[in-house]
Amino acid sequence: MIKIGIVGFGNVAWNVHFPVLLSRDDIKISWICDLNNEKKYIIEKKKIKFFENIDDALSSETVDIILFSTPYGVRSKIFEKIKKKCGGIFFEKPHAKTLEEHEYFQDLFEPYSLTIGYTRRKMGIVDSMKKILEQKIFGDLRTVKIFFGDVHYRFDTFRSNIKKSGGGIFLEAGIHWFDCIFFTTNAKEINNFHSEKKFENNLDIESSGNFEIINKKDDQLICEFTISTLKNTFNKIEYNFDNCSVDLFLFDNDSNLIVRNKNKKQFIIQDNEYLNFPSNSFDITWHYWNDYLNSFNLKKESNISYNSFYLTTKITDLFYDN
Repeated sequence: MIKIGIVGFGNVAWNVHFPVLLSRDDIKISWICDLNNEKKYIIEKKKIKFFENIDDALSSETVDIILFSTPYGVRSKIFEKIKKKCGGIFFEKPHAKTLEEHEYFQDLFEPYSLTIGYTRRKMGIVDSMKKILEQKIFGDLRTVKIFFGDVHYRFDTFRSNIKKSGGGIFLEAGIHWFDCIFFTTNAKEINNFHSEKKFENNLDIESSGNFEIINKKDDQLICEFTISTLKNTFNKIEYNFDNCSVDLFLFDNDSNLIVRNKNKKQFIIQDNEYLNFPSNSFDITWHYWNDYLNSFNLKKESNISYNSFYLTTKITDLFYDN
């Protein structure tokens, strides 16, 4: 039985992780710590200890893994308290804005014991796209484009405070798209990063740019991106080949991969080899936790272990330092 402590119990921890952890019989949630005690009654009814003070939580019971789900900007002091109190950490993203931060965490833990909440790596359509690229079903990949625009995106709660959130739409939502691209293309390096940005109240609200990806076979391709809260777009990743393109809709439950040929005709990939399960938030998160726990128990790295997120941190570093 693996004992879990949860630090930070906002919407993601409550709506995404908590139901998954409760569903597993190989996990015990030992305690939850959050400054907001509005869910204390519900938590304690499930015989889980609740604390508003991190020192009290850490001294109450030793845990194996901590789900670290506080806003990015308030983590550093808390991390210094928890880093020697557990064997592994599941960071909700973003865990770091700079490579210096990333490497600091890396030096303290074994890679298999750390992961980051880029759970969309476990979406069925993402796994399918990765297989398509590895098997070169449509030939060589030439370019990749990110389109993300949502005028209804709100910088509410902590997101409106740059000191707590750490960044704007790029960090809060856009980074999922980049992580997905690095994962599916087996990227090993990125070069020649360029971006243009618009800010409001010190938060990036729109950006566009491009960079070069080099994969593990030393193939090179160009990635272009547009991320915006000022306009709506088709929210997708577009993988472009010589004779067709494939659209991946990362934020849509139960979505399919859409193939468009040069004549603009579309069809959906539904072959049994490319099943789209898992496709909803619970199943995706369940499989992500399952892989992480297997890595932790076996002390063996996987494709969601800490080292696999290096480029995701690097592009964040480049974006906010650029």
